[in-house]
Amino acid sequence: MAFADVLAGLELDIPAYTVAQQEEDDRQLHLLIGAAVLQREVAENLQVRSWLVPASPECTALLIGNGPTETSDRDRVHERAGDDLTALCELVIRRSDAEEQLLKFMEVPGESQGALVFACLLQLCGYVRNARFWWAFAAGAGSTTAAYCLFLDGLLLDRAEEAVHCYESLGGADFVHDHSDDPPHYWGMTIGLSRELDQHIERVSHEDFGVIALPGPGLPANVGRRQTSMR
Repeated sequence: MAFADVLAGLELDIPAYTVAQQEEDDRQLHLLIGAAVLQREVAENLQVRSWLVPASPECTALLIGNGPTETSDRDRVHERAGDDLTALCELVIRRSDAEEQLLKFMEVPGESQGALVFACLLQLCGYVRNARFWWAFAAGAGSTTAAYCLFLDGLLLDRAEEAVHCYESLGGADFVHDHSDDPPHYWGMTIGLSRELDQHIERVSHEDFGVIALPGPGLPANVGRRQTSMR
C-alpha cells in the first residue's frame, strides 16, 4: 500500500479555526515580529559601537568605490576612523601600566608597548605625523594594537588599500579579536593634554625621517598624574 493511500484512509478530526484563535495567533505573530525587529536594532547598535574593520558597512562601501556615493562613504569612514582612533588612544593611555611602559621605552627604545603608548600620546597631543612614525615602529616590533592604529590612520589619510594591508599583514585583526568587548568610548583625555605634556616631549632631527618626537624625562610621571586625575 502506498503512503498516499494510508493518508487518504485516515479520518482526521480537524477542529474549526475560530475567530478568537485567529486573533490570538495574530497577536503571537506580532510579538515575534516585534522581537525580531528589536533584535535587529540591537545588532545594528552594537555594530555602531564596535571597532571599525574592513568588513564594516562604511569600509566595504568605500573599498568597493560605488561611484556617486563615494564622497559620503569617505566622510562616514573619516568620522568613524577618527572617533575610533581617539577612543583607542585614550584606552592605551589609561592603562594602569602606561607610565611603566613609557619608562621602559625610554630605557629600551626597541620596546613595542612603550612605543605604542608614546605614539597614542602624540596623537592626542596633535603630533599626528610622529604618532604615525611610532605606530609603524611598534607594529614592526609586534604590537597588533599599533597595527590597528595604522589601519585607522590610513583610512583618515584616504589610503584605504594601505590601511587594509596594515590590518591584515601586521596583525591589526588580532587587536579587534582580543578587544571585541571593548567598544570605543571617550573619557576626555584630550582636554588640556597638549598644553600639559608638550613641555615633556623632545624633538630631534633625523636625516631620513625629519623631525622626530621623543619622550622627555618628565613625561612618564606626568602621564601617571594625568591618569590619577581621570579616575
